Amino acid sequence: MDRKRITAKKLRFGVVAAFMISGFLQAQQSFTVEQSLDYAIANNVNVKKAKIDQLKASQKVKETTGIGLPQIDGQAKYNYYLKTPVMLIDASVFDPNVPAGSIQEFPQGLKHNTNAGLTLTQILFNGSYLVGLKSAKAYKETAALTREKTEISVKEGIMMAYAAVIVTDENINTLEENIKVAEKTLHDTKETYKVGLTEEQNVEQLEYSYKNLQTNRDNLKRTRTKLLMTLKYLMGYPLDQDIELATTIDQMIEKNQVLVDQSANLDLSNHIDIRLRNNALKVSELQLRYQKSKSLPSLSGFANYGINTGSNQFNIFNTQTKWFGSSILGLQLDVPIFSGLQRHWQTQQAKLDVQKAQLDREDTEKSIKRDYYERSVEYNNAFESYKTAQDLIKLSSNIYRKEQIKFKEGLGSSFDLQNSESQLYNSQSQLYESAINLIQTKVALDKSKGEL
Repeated sequence: MDRKRITAKKLRFGVVAAFMISGFLQAQQSFTVEQSLDYAIANNVNVKKAKIDQLKASQKVKETTGIGLPQIDGQAKYNYYLKTPVMLIDASVFDPNVPAGSIQEFPQGLKHNTNAGLTLTQILFNGSYLVGLKSAKAYKETAALTREKTEISVKEGIMMAYAAVIVTDENINTLEENIKVAEKTLHDTKETYKVGLTEEQNVEQLEYSYKNLQTNRDNLKRTRTKLLMTLKYLMGYPLDQDIELATTIDQMIEKNQVLVDQSANLDLSNHIDIRLRNNALKVSELQLRYQKSKSLPSLSGFANYGINTGSNQFNIFNTQTKWFGSSILGLQLDVPIFSGLQRHWQTQQAKLDVQKAQLDREDTEKSIKRDYYERSVEYNNAFESYKTAQDLIKLSSNIYRKEQIKFKEGLGSSFDLQNSESQLYNSQSQLYESAINLIQTKVALDKSKGEL
């Protein structure tokens, strides 16, 4: 009885666990457009690298800040003279009783010499350090902007790829419906041919169209696999795992059916490219200030405490060894006087770099405005083309339906049916091409405005 209860509990637990795992995997496999973007921001390899660069930039600021903090260095030194240096002096200089020219030898040290000490240094004023600290912060801002730029590029790629996949899915579904209709028409025509009420050419014509539809469907399925692989890669999603796309083509198109007013003023203050150029100009100006700061004096303070001892016998670790201490406080002022005009020419080059950065910013602003105008024209064209494609679908569907009726009643030829069928298929293809073009041009337009 106990074994049965245990087995039942294990079974229930296994079912619940399997259900939870299944639900988790299913939730993980289905992505809306917004969810795919969020997933990519967390998992795309380029975004991850940009985050690492941003973290390094933050650490670089801390590293540069540390230069202005007190620096403490310790030193220990041991010298053993294989032959002690000797100093020669004229003894008569110190003792008048000694004959002139009497040379005396004096050792300049002991065989064993040991010293140790600590030195503290502190920057009190250094123009280059202050400018370098601001430059490090500007570098941090550059890394943050670069990360944002990377995320925008990833978003653009994902939305393009996502749209391509769901449009391809819709196209495949339409082809499947067309194949069903073509298959039924082919079957009915074969039956009609068997009783001698139609020509064999009509059967062959329909069979040709039926096989062509199958080939197009199979090609699209392979294309979908390629597009889906691209989407997974951009998202940072495992390439060998399945994924479902939850946003439909109608939902994506619904957000992208508004004509653009090209005469509206374009606000560029928050555009990522303008902010990057502003930051580049700031860095160039800081570099100019850095070159100028090289001509300023620098002041630092230092303190040192040391101990030393010496002996002709190796007895450093002897507790009776006598150590002599010394300490010192000081200031050091360094004043640049002449550098062979190097600082002058370095400053002139930095000024030219500032001018280039200003020109780059002006050119970027013009380029953004031009790009916005081009993208708005492309989007408005895509919008009108999509509307026209919708109308053509209705017309070609009505024509094809009427030709089918005429063909079944023996009032129309297979040639007329094939023409109307080709017209319908072309309009369907045109609709899907215009749909993806509408979505992708809207994405490009949003990017040009700095709103992606």
